[in-house]
Amino acid sequence: MKVPFWLFGIGFTASIAAQQGNQDALFALSFEQLLNVEVQAPGKFSQPLDSAPGVTTVISRSEIQALGATSLMDVLERAPGLLMMGSFFYPNNLAVIRGLQLTHSNNEVLLLINGRPVRDSFTGGENFAFYTAFPVNSLERIEIVRGPGSVLYGSNAFAGVINLVTQPPESLGRVTAAAGNLGSQELQVHDAVIGDEGFLQWSARFYQDDGWQFEALDNNGNPGHFEARQQNHALMLQGEWQHWRLSAMNLVSEQGFWGSVSNWQGPAQDSRQVRSRRSLLELGRSWDLTRQLRLDTDLSYNASRFSHYNYNANSDNLLFEALLDYDMLEQGRWLLGGTAWRQKVSTEPGLAAAPIPRFSRTWYSLYSQYQTASDDALNWSFGAQYNKVPDVDANYELRAGVVYRLNERSGVKLDYGGAFRAAYGVETHFNLIVCCDQQGNNTGGLRGNPQLEPERIATVNLQYYRTTENSRHALTLFHSDLSNLVSRLRASDRVLDFINMGKLHSQGLELEGKWLFDAGQLNYSYSYQHNESDGKQDYTLMPNHMLKWSLIYALGQDWHLGLQHSWFSAFHSNQIRNSNTKFYNPEPSPYHLVSFKLSHHLYWWQHDAELALTVSNLLDEEVYQPEIAGRTINSHPMRSGLRANLGLTFAW
Repeated sequence: MKVPFWLFGIGFTASIAAQQGNQDALFALSFEQLLNVEVQAPGKFSQPLDSAPGVTTVISRSEIQALGATSLMDVLERAPGLLMMGSFFYPNNLAVIRGLQLTHSNNEVLLLINGRPVRDSFTGGENFAFYTAFPVNSLERIEIVRGPGSVLYGSNAFAGVINLVTQPPESLGRVTAAAGNLGSQELQVHDAVIGDEGFLQWSARFYQDDGWQFEALDNNGNPGHFEARQQNHALMLQGEWQHWRLSAMNLVSEQGFWGSVSNWQGPAQDSRQVRSRRSLLELGRSWDLTRQLRLDTDLSYNASRFSHYNYNANSDNLLFEALLDYDMLEQGRWLLGGTAWRQKVSTEPGLAAAPIPRFSRTWYSLYSQYQTASDDALNWSFGAQYNKVPDVDANYELRAGVVYRLNERSGVKLDYGGAFRAAYGVETHFNLIVCCDQQGNNTGGLRGNPQLEPERIATVNLQYYRTTENSRHALTLFHSDLSNLVSRLRASDRVLDFINMGKLHSQGLELEGKWLFDAGQLNYSYSYQHNESDGKQDYTLMPNHMLKWSLIYALGQDWHLGLQHSWFSAFHSNQIRNSNTKFYNPEPSPYHLVSFKLSHHLYWWQHDAELALTVSNLLDEEVYQPEIAGRTINSHPMRSGLRANLGLTFAW
């Protein structure tokens, strides 16, 4: 549904938001405050980045605002070792960490909101509503953990964990409105009510555009095109009262898409739309049992509603977690927790029959971790998780690491982590058989397997970090071994069955850092990865190299510039995965993504305001990616060309 706003211009964007005070904070804080950030995701409690186990990158609130972003997808693409993409079936659905992309469902990466997992038991990774609809103006920071996290977070914390940390309550309210080329329109609002014993804050976002032109040859070599339009809206509430916590969220994304297969035949292209609604309701409470021992409990309901012209899919998830957190002060921190995840999945017919019969099941886990926190040069951590998924044997995951401080400014981290990804409803219960030819034989189909073993990964990270008075740099080497990969094999009745088959080995390096200076900061990263499966090199098809840098600069008292440049080497050929791939479209090639935000601080009616021009894909690059859903054709377009925004920010 098209929603016009009288305040939106035509052919450019205008945005009104109240963020100038926060952007000025980037230049007001000391270098030490900006470099010595606290992180929560690596250990499930707040601790300094250099002391935390694992490999973590933080994108701060000031960086998000200074560089500009239309969506969470734009923000995440700036992170080291991370690539944002999708498929013709799931547009904008993938956050690929270290090149580990095995399906077009995003179930190798776990999303957290304030440390709490968000769950989907249909595919385990239908995440495009988060990447396109989430209100980025509500974020305090993003923590990206590269490497396994299943010991603390369970399934999907496989290649990495992305923790979205929302802003603490503040008296400043703000509103953002935007419009631009391709008919884009946006509105964001954020406000809070703060009392003596608690607070309630809320964020809302609306975005829509007329879409960019997606043009390709299909699997029969026929030409066609459609407008890759989208409409997204979000509402998020958060509150605390005494020891109680409440969160509620509703994200909806509707996107034009090619279809269920890479073919122009079928329903009229203008009517083809994929829709995702992700909803969350969460209630938590903390009990201080002693001065050092705390019990945290959390009960949450996660709902997923996914639909397109062939069928609708519903996923309802009830999660309970209890965690004992024992702060042993100088001796360390001990965690002991357990979870129960009740899943209900069903589908409804559209043009095709309902592919998954209604079913329900419960997953359980127990976990524990101990981490030392002494003033000695050497600290260590060890953790384990027990997981039980129905119909398969229980599995155990381990984690161990050491942090050795060489001196006050540098150190070394070495850690080992195991993780798993259990099979989801599509893989265990999907049952759609295409019948029949003239002889009465099946012509195709897809059949689930309830006995699928969880996919497994074991990763070793070795990192050297160094902090100076105005900079921080880190070099990481990693190696991962994956096993029990979920694949598809055609049975004698011509139906594709899900099976566990194959292994994968991956290794690489990551170099990242930031320099701070009086007028701003410079961030940089370079990442390299290579993988192999059963003799097939670069099996995941992802780029081997990524080089990214960004500059945030105060041009004067009231002007700020944010500039981002990312370079990606070429994707690899689909022929690696399917020797019968048809080469109908241009082969993917290396590409550059350049964006900038130019902002001007204003003071209107005794309120701070900001006028900003934001441009993405400044070079108007035409980017192609491998066709990763069906792998029948070699490639298709990946993203839009140049987009521009002109924004005005207002606070009260």
